Amino acid sequence: MRRDGLTLLETMVALVILGLVVVGYLEVFGTSLRAAQNATDWSHAVTYAEQGMELAKLDLQAALLRGPESLEGDFRRQIETRSWSDDLLLVTVTITFPDGGRFALNRLLETSP
Repeated sequence: MRRDGLTLLETMVALVILGLVVVGYLEVFGTSLRAAQNATDWSHAVTYAEQGMELAKLDLQAALLRGPESLEGDFRRQIETRSWSDDLLLVTVTITFPDGGRFALNRLLETSP
């Protein structure tokens, strides 16, 4: 008996297998996009924190007077200080992510003589 072509069952099995492969690729693609977005958010947060720390190094009082700041991309920045020792201050720049997560950058700065 000779058969030419595929049966309906063979075609359906091939389509199911192809569908599973496509779903797997889409899942990997979605995970990659989320990872790239997270990396971008962290990069922005670190940049904003370092900018805030540089502002504090240049003029601490002016940086503190700014209070909580709204930044591009729905990020927020807060600069705070507390005494560490007689001649050192602990400066903390806290960045709040749009989703509510936080990143804090801490540095010790000498107080002005």
